[in-house]
Amino acid sequence: MTALAFDHPALNAHAVPSASPVAVALIAAGSILAKWETRARTRADLRRVDPELYQDIGLTTAEVLIETAKPFWRA
Repeated sequence: MTALAFDHPALNAHAVPSASPVAVALIAAGSILAKWETRARTRADLRRVDPELYQDIGLTTAEVLIETAKPFWRA
């Protein structure tokens, strides 16, 4: 069984066909941490967007407030 760490096949070239359960768990944990970091960073960036530009990115003020109020671990 191949342990896939990322959604894109090119990023999984390192995956060993018979990875140990520990390796699979570490890869999964790394993937989750990367998603959390991305969410935290993009939500922080969204907080800095000028409210006049919300319409340009296809969001309402309410949608921005809801999204930026979420903790990084919640999708």
